[in-house]
Amino acid sequence: MWAYRVQSPDVLIRCDVVAPPDPADGEVLLRFRQGGICGSDLPKFHGLTDPDAPYTGEVGVPMHEIVADVITSAAPGLEPGMRVVGTALRAHGLAELFLNPASQLVPLAADLDLDAAAVIQPLATVLNAIERIGSVAGLDAAVIGLGPLGLLFTHVLASRGARSVTGVDLVDRRDIASSFGLTETFTGSSREWAASVEASGRRPQVCIEAVGKKQETLVDAVLALDVGGSLCCFGLPGEDCLLPMRRLFRKDITISTGVTRDWQRFLNASQHHVRANPQLGSIYVTSVFGVDDAQQAFRTAARPAAGRLKVVIRTGRSRLRIVRETQPEAAESATVSDA
Repeated sequence: MWAYRVQSPDVLIRCDVVAPPDPADGEVLLRFRQGGICGSDLPKFHGLTDPDAPYTGEVGVPMHEIVADVITSAAPGLEPGMRVVGTALRAHGLAELFLNPASQLVPLAADLDLDAAAVIQPLATVLNAIERIGSVAGLDAAVIGLGPLGLLFTHVLASRGARSVTGVDLVDRRDIASSFGLTETFTGSSREWAASVEASGRRPQVCIEAVGKKQETLVDAVLALDVGGSLCCFGLPGEDCLLPMRRLFRKDITISTGVTRDWQRFLNASQHHVRANPQLGSIYVTSVFGVDDAQQAFRTAARPAAGRLKVVIRTGRSRLRIVRETQPEAAESATVSDA
């Protein structure tokens, strides 16, 4: 069977490997149908090893946002022939066949297409994180980082009654602001945004940090938040972060994180949200590549750009053009497989 692995920084190679064994109790054997590239996949693509998830270089890595078909099942409720959506264990999803715990999957609703399916796993993590914050109705909210996940946060915050939703990013996202519930966008660094908030005094009560990797964005969120505010550290941080603790203490800020454990609950809630917003998938997915173009797909996802949101990899037979790409270098691979 085919599979990919990271051979060296920014280099994916396709290899032939032995198919997995039969599933153990609670597992299913899956055939890859679609995978979405998440920002947390990119450090592995760049050759970096996460000390908490040291999978870089292993077969099938890096991909955890998956849509797949059940081949063999040893788990009640998931039968051969079902199409499922969820999370690939250990990010081993970039392979023709792979084993996965059933607890991280749910059946994909028959009326949802592959664009809609690409929203479900990342949105499940967003719903989990926002539940930890509590009600956002009537509050001013801000999201630092308007990549695909950050924009799902703005969409949910708006749908749950936030009074205003401000998005902060180096990439200009005004073209899709209204589609994702943004009332205001700030194109610039989080430090510049935090300074503008300090000057205006219009502080959010909720701030989502959806960038990760750098402590500076968390610091800026603390500086910007209102007294009694909530900070969600959603972007995967570095191992050690130095926060302005005196400021955080005096502001009585509550910090939460975004690790999802009850996958089936939030995957099902995510499908409900997607079905209630049928336009979301077609807006969210902007770049579709065939399996043979996995290398180009990851290189595209690693270059944020206006007009580019979710990058997915699909199997299939018919031809589909990449949509809404604004960067000419990303449009070189202009046709991909799709069913």
